[in-house]
Amino acid sequence: MSAAFAFLGILVLSLIVALLAALQLADHFRAAEEFVLVLAVLPVFATGSIAVLGLASARAGSARTLNRVAAGLAALACILVVLPGGVEYIARRASDPFGIHQKTIQVAIQIVAPALFAILVQWGLVRHRWLRIRGDEDLSRWPWVTTIVAGLAILNPIGLEFIASAIRQSPTDWLRQFTLTVTLSGLAALVLMGLVEYAVRGWMRRRRLGDSRPPLPEMAG
Repeated sequence: MSAAFAFLGILVLSLIVALLAALQLADHFRAAEEFVLVLAVLPVFATGSIAVLGLASARAGSARTLNRVAAGLAALACILVVLPGGVEYIARRASDPFGIHQKTIQVAIQIVAPALFAILVQWGLVRHRWLRIRGDEDLSRWPWVTTIVAGLAILNPIGLEFIASAIRQSPTDWLRQFTLTVTLSGLAALVLMGLVEYAVRGWMRRRRLGDSRPPLPEMAG
């Protein structure tokens, strides 16, 4: 019963993160009727992913199994949004009948980005719980601080506008070079921050594992 409540809490938390990301993207893309279907897809996918991770954690022999399952779920989310039919059907629900190709891309981003956030939250918490139950070292090398900073920096009106302007590179946009430079510099800084955090976490993990090893028996004189 405690396990059921734990996984339910993980599901709720991952849904909150996914919906917050979806709302930011919907506001940026000025989503209309199609956003109702996006909100219907995300809980279904999040529920399915936590069920898969729950089954995997019950049968996993190592934490690597959970890593592979989470990577497979992330790949599945990306594959589902590029399959013909589904995302395009949602995009056609938009009030604007023009630019269906662009709207399809926007809907795909509104689905896959929150879904990936949900999987990331679920994987981190399920893996943490799995390791704690077995008494193993639960410090992950994943750069969680960098992930949070990146989410806050990107998923806000200013960050999304900078990224959109950098990708669009419209000739009528006089600030296109500035936005491109700022965007690339910010992404490079996040990558560097993530690598540094990954290295620091790896050092901390090795040190903890070293300290937890039993001392060698003294040689008899």
